[in-house]
Amino acid sequence: METQNEEILELGGREYKTIKLNNQVWMAENLSLLVKGSWFYDDNAQYGARFGRLYTWQAAMEACPEGWRLPTLEDWNQMLESLGGEEQATSSLKPGGPSGFDALFAGYRTLKGDFLSIERAADFWTSTEAGDSNAWLFYIIFKKEKVFRIIDDKRCGFSVRYIKA
Repeated sequence: METQNEEILELGGREYKTIKLNNQVWMAENLSLLVKGSWFYDDNAQYGARFGRLYTWQAAMEACPEGWRLPTLEDWNQMLESLGGEEQATSSLKPGGPSGFDALFAGYRTLKGDFLSIERAADFWTSTEAGDSNAWLFYIIFKKEKVFRIIDDKRCGFSVRYIKA
């Protein structure tokens, strides 16, 4: 596994750390850009400072800066494979892990507007659609040693990490 710190991504007046995992450059922090279709967990700005914002799929696609993109299902699969697969990668992706990805367990926002699983779940959108109203995401449970691929409604709120295009 080749990992190293990369450049800084500047977006919305804020700097985001990035890392290089093999041949891919990833954001090493959750996006925290105020756009329509984004929320702080529990609508509380104090959570935002630590965990970033939660985004609908459309907001995540539209907020993406030039030269970056929302990772595809295949991008995630390549990254996980480089870290030893879905079961081995979890410890590397968690905060303080050797990859530098430092997944934040920011929880998520449901269709009903409820906020769930802060400090227990890290969910990240992909750009890969699963029909008109759903898209793929990757889901890490703090207490489990596996990364899950799931499909959810594009109107829910999940974390965002961009990859360099």
